[in-house]
Amino acid sequence: MTELCTLDLLYFDGVENEEGEIRAIFIPNSCHVCKTMRHDSESGSDIKLLSCSGCRMIAYCGLPHQKEHWAQHKDLCKVVQQVLRKEGRPSLFNGVEKLNLSPESWKAFRYNLMVRVEKALTRSMQPYEQEMFLYPRVCNQCRMDDGTKLNECPDCHSFFYCCDEHLSITHQEWCKDLKLLLDLNIEHSKKGRIDCMLPHTLLENFEEFPASLKEFLVLRMVGAMGAFAMGRNSLTLLTEFASYPLTVLWGLQEAAKLTDGITHLGDRKSLVVHIVGAELPFECNNLAKWDVFFLNTLPALKSLYVTFTGPELTGVPPGVWDDDLRCPHCERNNKHFICDFQPNTFYHDFVKSKNYIRPDVVVAFNCGLYRQTGFQGSDSWAKTIPCLLKEGVPLILTAYTAAEAPLDLKRLQEVSRDPVEILMPPQKNPYRSSRPCRNFVSEEESPIIFKNQYITVVRKRVVK
Repeated sequence: MTELCTLDLLYFDGVENEEGEIRAIFIPNSCHVCKTMRHDSESGSDIKLLSCSGCRMIAYCGLPHQKEHWAQHKDLCKVVQQVLRKEGRPSLFNGVEKLNLSPESWKAFRYNLMVRVEKALTRSMQPYEQEMFLYPRVCNQCRMDDGTKLNECPDCHSFFYCCDEHLSITHQEWCKDLKLLLDLNIEHSKKGRIDCMLPHTLLENFEEFPASLKEFLVLRMVGAMGAFAMGRNSLTLLTEFASYPLTVLWGLQEAAKLTDGITHLGDRKSLVVHIVGAELPFECNNLAKWDVFFLNTLPALKSLYVTFTGPELTGVPPGVWDDDLRCPHCERNNKHFICDFQPNTFYHDFVKSKNYIRPDVVVAFNCGLYRQTGFQGSDSWAKTIPCLLKEGVPLILTAYTAAEAPLDLKRLQEVSRDPVEILMPPQKNPYRSSRPCRNFVSEEESPIIFKNQYITVVRKRVVK
C-alpha cells in the first residue's frame, strides 16, 4: 500500500466550483441525474435503481438517465472496467471486507484507488467522480459492497450496513447532520442553487454578540417569522455566509474582554481586516456579507477595508474592487466598504508590497497551518507564519476539527519569530457554519465537519 502523503488536502467542503457554480454531486443511494432516492420516503416505496453494469459505482433510475449521462461517464467507466478485467474482480470494492482494514488503511485504499484510476484517465477527475471512490455504497463496518445485502439508515439514507451487528451506535450522533447534508445536496442538484438572501437589518444600537450564530441571526437580523419563511435549507446556507464575518467580530469581542489594548467593538469607527489564504468559493462567495454583518451590526463603524490574499485566489483582478458593494443603509449613513484583492499572492509577499495597509485584525479561516503539504504540495505556510503576528494585532484562526486547532497553534508557536500571547485557546466556535460537510481526512473522528468549527485567537506578546 502506497503512502497517503496528500490526504490532508481532501476536505470536500462545498458544492461550488472555483467559479462559484453549483457542481454535480455524487449521492451513492440515488439516480445520479435526477437524484431519485433508492427509498422514496414520501410514498414509502423502494425504487429499483440501475447500477452501471460497467463500473458498478454509479446508479440511475432507468435507461433514459443512464444514456443521458453516458457522454460524461464513459471515459471513467472504461478505465474502471480495465482495472476490473486486469484484476478479475466484479467491482472495485469486491472482497475488501476480507482484508480487515484499519480506518487509516481503508482511507488509504480508497484514496490510492482513486489516484490510480485518475492516472489512467486523459483528464482530471471531476469532484463528483472523486466522491464515487471516497464515499462508496459499502457497509460502514466491514466495507462489504454487495448491494443486495446492504441496508440503509431510513432517516438519513447515507449510512449503510450489512447486518444489525454492523449498525453503529455512534451513527445517531451524526444522523441528523447527514440528513441535512443529503437534503441540501438534493435541492442544490434539482434547483441549481438554493435561494438565500442576506438580511439588510440595520442595528441602531450596539449590543454584545450573543452565545450562538443562529440566536444572532434569528433574534436580531431576520426575526422568527423571517427564519420560518426562509426554511431550514436557506437558513443553513445563511449561517455559512454569516460565519466568516461574524466569527471575526465575535473573536474580537471576546479578545477585548480578556486583554488590554484591543478596542471594544462598539467603539470602533474603522476596521481593516486581512483575510489570509482566501479563496473565491469561500471567503469571497458573496462579498456583500462583509458589508451586511460588519457595517450594519456595528453602529459606530464608518469604514471597513477588507483585503483578500492567497495563492489560490484566482479569477479576480488585483487591487480595489470598483463596484459599490454597499447596501442602502450604508449609502444613506455614508459608510464606506472597500474590498482589496491580492490574487495569486502569498501573505508574506503582500506585507512587503506597496499595497500593504496595516491591519486591525488578521484572519485565516480553516487554515491548516500545521499541514506541510499545502499549496501545490509545498509547505506554503512556512514563510507566511512569521508575518501573521507582525503588527501585534489579534490573529484569528479557525479549524474544521478539534484535532486540528491545537496543531495549528503549536506550529504557529514553533515557526513564529515573535512570542505568542494566547488570547483565546482552541475551542468550539459558537459562530461556526451549520452547513455539514463530508470529512474524509479524519472520518473516524467525525464523518461530518463544519466550516470555522473551532477558533483560536492570539497576538504577538509584548516582552517587557
